[in-house]
Amino acid sequence: MLRCVRRPYAHSIHLRRAEMRPMPRRVKRLGVPLTIFAALAVLHAASAARRVSPAVPYKARPLPLSAVRLTGGPLKHAQDLDAAYLLKLEPDRMMAYYRLRAGLQPKAPGYGGWDGAGRNLTGHIAGHYLSAVSLMYAATGDPRFKERADYLVAEMKEVQDKHGDGYLGALENGKERLLALARGEIRASSFDLNGLWSPWYVLHKTFAGLRDAYRYTGNRTALEVETKFAAWVENLLSKLNDEQIQRMLNTEFGGMNEVLVDLYADTGDRRWLELSHRFDHRAVFEPLARHEDILDGLHGNTQVPKLLGHLVRYVYTGDRKDWEAASFFWDAVVFHHSFATGGHGKDEYFGPPDKLSDRIDGRTAETCNVYNMLKMTRELFALNPDIKYAEFQERALFNHILGSIDPEDGSTCYMVPVGRGVRREYQDMFRSFTCCVGTGMENHALHGYGIYYESGDELWVNLYVPSTAEWQAAGAKLTMETDFPIGESATLKLELKAPKRFTLALRRPSWAGDGFSVRVNGQAVQKLSGPGSYIELARTWKNGDTVSVTLPKRLHLEPLPDDRRVTAIMWGPLVLAGDLGPAPGSGPVEAEARQPVSVPVLVADRPVTEWLKPVPGQPGHFRTDGVGRPRDVELVPFYQLHRRIYSAYWDLLTPAEWEQRQAEMAAARERQRRIEAATVAFVQPGDAQSERNFNQQGEETRPVRLMGRAGRSARRWFSFDLPIDPAHPLKLIVTYHSEEREARTFEILVDGVRIAEQKIERYRPGSSSGRFFDAEYPIPAELTQGKQKITIRFQGLGESGTASVFGVRLVRADAQL
Repeated sequence: MLRCVRRPYAHSIHLRRAEMRPMPRRVKRLGVPLTIFAALAVLHAASAARRVSPAVPYKARPLPLSAVRLTGGPLKHAQDLDAAYLLKLEPDRMMAYYRLRAGLQPKAPGYGGWDGAGRNLTGHIAGHYLSAVSLMYAATGDPRFKERADYLVAEMKEVQDKHGDGYLGALENGKERLLALARGEIRASSFDLNGLWSPWYVLHKTFAGLRDAYRYTGNRTALEVETKFAAWVENLLSKLNDEQIQRMLNTEFGGMNEVLVDLYADTGDRRWLELSHRFDHRAVFEPLARHEDILDGLHGNTQVPKLLGHLVRYVYTGDRKDWEAASFFWDAVVFHHSFATGGHGKDEYFGPPDKLSDRIDGRTAETCNVYNMLKMTRELFALNPDIKYAEFQERALFNHILGSIDPEDGSTCYMVPVGRGVRREYQDMFRSFTCCVGTGMENHALHGYGIYYESGDELWVNLYVPSTAEWQAAGAKLTMETDFPIGESATLKLELKAPKRFTLALRRPSWAGDGFSVRVNGQAVQKLSGPGSYIELARTWKNGDTVSVTLPKRLHLEPLPDDRRVTAIMWGPLVLAGDLGPAPGSGPVEAEARQPVSVPVLVADRPVTEWLKPVPGQPGHFRTDGVGRPRDVELVPFYQLHRRIYSAYWDLLTPAEWEQRQAEMAAARERQRRIEAATVAFVQPGDAQSERNFNQQGEETRPVRLMGRAGRSARRWFSFDLPIDPAHPLKLIVTYHSEEREARTFEILVDGVRIAEQKIERYRPGSSSGRFFDAEYPIPAELTQGKQKITIRFQGLGESGTASVFGVRLVRADAQL
């Protein structure tokens, strides 16, 4: 007898609102390869060693990462690419600066980029890597990853022992400048603390790596090293009063509260729980606990880890304030700040809630943010198994996270933009070592975590991924075969030693409408609950039983909350992106330097199914039919579109709106024609040839790039020599951009005479749309009389440099513009 129960979804998920490099010979290899059973024994031993039980009982625990194995599909492919990459990296290079800071001889030259010497996040990659190999060991059972983890822990212990006081870090002058905190020396801004770049953020990675090595590989030395390091932090912060602590927390600190709560759970020592409170950033935490969305203008990945820390602490204390802040934050981000792909943020910052139409273009959707949101999501589902969490996990995983790794070479992305005519920011995996290279190491080791959850005699199936799972509590093994996410079916096969009564709770996604079906041993389940629910199949299961699910994906639109004319196109949970051509270059510099791309506008007032048609023989590929202006476009799943220029959001206009848009564009073209006809001289700052033509000079000046446009800025000054037309009055038209990170006050001079002072306020991320704009400056006639050319000079005032200048045009002032 089957019992089907609908678990309603209270909130719509509609997002409005290798080559293997061998280890150094120093590494002691295991004499006998670990089998999956040995690996499980190690991990269960580590888990059992956890001293503190949750104060808030989990309602549904994810099956351990070590109990789930991916068997195919794009997630497995991403995991394999990540595994190969991890085995190519050299732990001795990651540890070089740790050893140097402790007075030990490095065993290899250190890596560069953000992990290099100087004012960098030096040391963060070793922490990420330790977490990643520990997770990958659990996810695969491959002993090479445990060897790597053990080797790194041993190296960290040697460094810590050499310091002699518990400290463990690689930052240049890190220990000295952190110790200055204890003397009350606190110079804190968003990413600078006493001259260091987000030092607590960096140290958090080391703590997290040690935690994960203990929890996922059973390495007890890792716990000992972590505990000594925490004692060093405790002693340091004990000398600061509350006001000083809050001032310190104005600088990004990662998830320091999270790792200290986890240390409490692993040791049972309440001093670490108390220490976690020293990282309560009240300016953010308290408004969120009151359900106030104060995210506008805040740096995204500074906030997500700290709220994850509050959520973890709620688990072990039951403090409702922690829960209210964390759960409200998650809802606010997902339903009011996120894009269709599950990513959020522009230029790494939150904007106003439900105001996304001005924020989809440019550098959006940082991968670190989604990594941390998924960690929160899995924990939230375990505490409160609401389908909204599973729906977000699916969306973020199959769009952003899969879209963040090149399926050809495994390069991961910093930004995975969603706008019109954008491209991804692939990283140099052996040189850049940005934050998103670090989280990318971990992301693709975690794909098996959260597919299945257990709760007593119930197993929840949240994601449809080719995989096997050992459900030890029920003595069952499950094998899922599926061609999802491109395909539309999944089959779950059960292996049991003896018949067993339990409940399978299958997620019916909110996107799975007509045609959704479930069959048990070939027999259709007749009474099914609606989309966005769980279908519970309660029966006595036998060896060989199968459950088949049909998951039809339909095309639908997902417009922005503040402009229904801008929309993503969805196929089930998958965002479809339009292919606009190959993308030259690969990194953020090249992404900014490209020329603007012509992005089609879609013109239709009919349902999407009438104008978006499947491409025969290419599953998941679609093409617009007669609605693209000036051309139709092919769309494919967002995660598949790599090394291309693309659009994930589209202007979708009715025919009447398109006519109005054409009239506006025609008027703009006519004005531009008149301006060009009246132009005496035009120089394109930042373009080498144009600047040579007009004798560019300057002091402490540099070229810049923004949204495909070249420009120039200066800490001191820069100038151009422009020919003039002395028969006409003249004016200067200068193009600026509103996204200046600091307020700029500067002057414009003609042949040394000031004609204007310009001030551009500091751009507050999220407060308004970044835009290019023109400013006009009349040129007094006496400055041009009897001359054939003039020198236009932009010069900073006081401590301010100039703004970035993207166009300098000299026009006849008596022309009709």
